Amino acid sequence: MIYLLDSTSNRNRDDTWKTIVTNGVKMYNASKGISKGSGFKVLTGNLKQSGSVECGYCVMRYMKEIVDCDDPHLEKMFAECIKNQYYTQCQYDGVRSEWSEFFYSYVGA
Repeated sequence: MIYLLDSTSNRNRDDTWKTIVTNGVKMYNASKGISKGSGFKVLTGNLKQSGSVECGYCVMRYMKEIVDCDDPHLEKMFAECIKNQYYTQCQYDGVRSEWSEFFYSYVGA
C-alpha cells in the first residue's frame, strides 16, 4: 500500500505522480519476482502546514512521528488527527533544532 500524506490537501494536483510511483513499484516488483501490485490510500487526517514555506519541515515532522510511533499502522495513527489541524511553530522549531544538532554533529564543526 502506498500512502499519500498531503500536507497541502486543498490544492489541485494532477495524478501524474501516481503513474510515476506505480511504474517504479512495478519495476521493483519485476526485479524481485513479485506479482502483487500496489494500491494508493490518501490519509486525510494528517496534519497540515500552515503556510507555503514549511514543506520540508512538515515532511521531516511526518517522518519523525512515523519513526517514533510504536504502532506502525499509519491509517490509525493519522485518523486520530483533527481535520484541518496544523503543525505549530513550536513543532517546526523542534524539528529545526533536531536537524541542526544532527547536522552540526555530522560535519564535526
